[in-house]
Amino acid sequence: FGLQHINDIAFINESNIEHSSLVTPHSSISIKHSTRLEGYDISNISGKFAVGSMVVFENNRPKKNGYRKFKIKTVKGANDIGMLKEILTRRFKNSWPLPNSILVDGGMGQINGARKVLKEFNLKILLLGIVKGPQRKNNFIIGNIPSWTDKKTLIQLRDEAHRFAIKYHKNLRAKTGLT
Repeated sequence: FGLQHINDIAFINESNIEHSSLVTPHSSISIKHSTRLEGYDISNISGKFAVGSMVVFENNRPKKNGYRKFKIKTVKGANDIGMLKEILTRRFKNSWPLPNSILVDGGMGQINGARKVLKEFNLKILLLGIVKGPQRKNNFIIGNIPSWTDKKTLIQLRDEAHRFAIKYHKNLRAKTGLT
C-alpha cells in the first residue's frame, strides 16, 4: 500500500520534477523524479536504405545506452509517416521504460501518425513535433513544451535523433558499396 501510494503521488506530481516529499506519521520520504524524452527521426533516399532512430534524454541529458536504431521492414517507397509508425509500433512492443514525452521530427502528418500508434497501445504520452519552417531556418515546436524541459533541449534532442539516423543510414549504404 505504501509503495502504491508513493507511486500515485509521483504520478500526480509529475510536473513538479525536482522533489516531492511524502510525510507520514512515521517518516519523511523524498522522491526524486526523473524525466525521459524520446526523439524520433527517419532517414532514407526515396525510400531506399530506410532507417529510423530513437534517442533518449533523461533529465534533459543524452542517455546513449537507451538509443535504438531501426531498419525499416514493412514500408516500401518514400513514406516517412508510415516509417515513423512502424518504428513506434516496434518500440512500444518492447518493455523499455516509457517516456514522459515524445518528440517527432516533422509536422502534423508525423504527429497524427504517432498519435495513432499511441492510441493503439492505449498510451497517454505527451507528443510534440518540431519543424524547421519554409526556409529551414526556424524551429517551430508543435504542442506544449512541458515545464521540465525547454525549446533548446528539444532542438538538441531532434538534432541528436537526426545525427543518429543519418549515421545508421550511411553505414547501411556503405555496406552495399554506395556512399
